[in-house]
Amino acid sequence: MSEQAAVLFANDAFYLAFTTRDPDAMEDVWARSIPVTCIHPGWNVVTGREGVMESWRAILANPESPQVTCRQATAHVLGDVAYVVCFETIEKNHLVATNVFMREDGAWRMVHHQAGITAQGPSESDDGTPDRMQ
Repeated sequence: MSEQAAVLFANDAFYLAFTTRDPDAMEDVWARSIPVTCIHPGWNVVTGREGVMESWRAILANPESPQVTCRQATAHVLGDVAYVVCFETIEKNHLVATNVFMREDGAWRMVHHQAGITAQGPSESDDGTPDRMQ
């Protein structure tokens, strides 16, 4: 598996934990020994593993939290650091997200997530279906 594919796999694990509202899976995605941060749309920065995990537990436990789909994820690997830029689709709305990963104990672990509004959503293929992940 290429490094880009491994990072995209880690990114998919993050969105799967989000979609299935699985706090244990979300815990597994995030780094344990490396400082982490998260900026949810409309929130201030959340710093530190405990604060980040607390924010995710609250979001995942909230039955009003929206379903999120990751689209057009692109991974960039820079040694032991990698980042993914993608779109998040929530109903018919779109956010753009950056997910940063670092290699920790041989695995790609998230160290930062930030999502915010975007002026333009993901492009569609000629047949009207969303583009596949890259």
